[in-house]
Amino acid sequence: MAKLENYLTQIAELYENSDEDRRSSIVTFLERALNSKNEINIEIDEVSALPNRESMMREISLLQDEAMLVILHINQIEAVKQLYGFEMVQEIISNKAQTLKELIKDSDASLYSINLQKFAILVKNSKLFDKYISILKFSIFNNIESFTYTSSDGSKIVSDFTAGISYGIEHLHHSANVALQEAMVSKLPYKVYEMTPECTTLKKSSLDKYQVYKEALHNGYIVPYFQPIIDANDGSVMKYEALARLQLPDGRVVPPYDFLNIAIEDKTFEFFTRQMMQKVFNIYDKTYVELSMNLTYENIKSPTMLEYIKNRLQKYGGERMTFEIVETEEIDDYEVVENFILMIKEYGCKISIDDFGAGYSNFTNLIKLNIDFIKIDGMLITKLLSDEKARLMVQGLIQFAKNIKVKSIAEFVSSREISECVKELGVDYFQGYYHGEPKDAKFYGLA
Repeated sequence: MAKLENYLTQIAELYENSDEDRRSSIVTFLERALNSKNEINIEIDEVSALPNRESMMREISLLQDEAMLVILHINQIEAVKQLYGFEMVQEIISNKAQTLKELIKDSDASLYSINLQKFAILVKNSKLFDKYISILKFSIFNNIESFTYTSSDGSKIVSDFTAGISYGIEHLHHSANVALQEAMVSKLPYKVYEMTPECTTLKKSSLDKYQVYKEALHNGYIVPYFQPIIDANDGSVMKYEALARLQLPDGRVVPPYDFLNIAIEDKTFEFFTRQMMQKVFNIYDKTYVELSMNLTYENIKSPTMLEYIKNRLQKYGGERMTFEIVETEEIDDYEVVENFILMIKEYGCKISIDDFGAGYSNFTNLIKLNIDFIKIDGMLITKLLSDEKARLMVQGLIQFAKNIKVKSIAEFVSSREISECVKELGVDYFQGYYHGEPKDAKFYGLA
C-alpha cells in the first residue's frame, strides 16, 4: 500500500510540473490503466511472475529524479534449451526470479522480467545505488549458488549473469542495453554505461540517422520495396513481401538497418507504419498479385493502429494480403494476437509468423492460432550447410509446420546450395537474394 501511495504522489507531482502536452499524456495513461482488466495496469510475465518490460518502460517514463537501471542477461540459456528443453528453461527462469526477489527488499527498487533472457532492476533512490552495486558484486556475480541450479533429476546446471548498468533519467533503457552489449563483447561480468569518445561518435552517427529518418517520414520518402517469395515445387512467384526503404531526393536508397530500429524506438513508429501500409495498399489496389507486409506486436496492440488497419481493409479488401508478425518473447499476451487474426480473417487476409525459431517460440500458443505460414528464421537458414544442429532444427520446424497444416517459408536463401538443401528438407517456399533481391515496384511490374 505504501508503494502505491508513493507512485500516486510521484504522478501528482509530475502532473503539476508538466506542460499541457505531457499532462495530456499522463491523463491518457491513467485512463488506460483504470479501464484495463486489472485495476492497476501492471502486466505480469507468466514464467517469472514479475512485472514485464512494458510495466518497466511506463515506470521509467514517470521518472523525475536520477535512477539506476541494471539489465541482467542470463548466460548459457540457449545451451540449456538445446540440451534439456524449454521446460527446464522455464524452471531456471522461475528459480532466478525468486533468487532476485529475495535480494530486492527496498520500496524504491523494482524487479522486472524483460524477456526469457533478461531481468531488470530499477532503483529510483540515489542513496541505494551503492547498495545495489554491492548486491550485484557479492550476491550475484561472486556467489556460485546464485547461478547454479539443481534440476529435479539432480543435474547441476550453471547459468550466470552479465549486466549492463546506466544512470540518469533520459535514455536509461537504451544506455543500459549498450553497456550490456559492451560487457558481453568484453567478457566482463558487468559494465557501466559511459560516454567515451567512441560512444560520442556513435551517438552523433545515430542522431544523423535519426534526422534523416524524421525528414523522410515528414516528407513521405518511405517507400515499399518488394521481394518475391517462390514456390519450391514449380519456381513460380507465390507473392511479394513489402520491405520499407527510405527513397531520398538525391536518389539515395537508405537500407532498413540504418533507420528501422530508430523508427521502432521512436514515438512516430505508428505513423511510419501507416505511411508504409498506405503505399503498399496503393499498389495492392492496382495489381492482382499477392502481397505481404510486416507488423510488430506493438502495432497490433495499439487500438488506433488496429482501427486504421480495419479501415484500410474495408476500403481495399484483403483477399490477397498477408500480414507477417514477428514471433518474439515480447509477445506476452497471445490473446492480442488471436484477436488481431480473427479481425483480419474477416477480410480474407492471411497471417504469417516471421523469424520462427529465432527465440523461444511458444508452440502451444501458436498451434491455437489460425495461421497460414511460418517463416523460418533466416539466421538458421544461413547456417544450414555448416552447422548440423541448425539443419536438424530447420528440419524439425518444417515438419512441425506440416503437422499443424501450415505452409513453411525459408528466408535468407542466398545460394543454389541453400535453396536445394531447404527444398530437400521439404520447405514449401523460398525467399532470398538467390531467387530475387528487394527492388522497387516497377522492377517487378507492380507499378
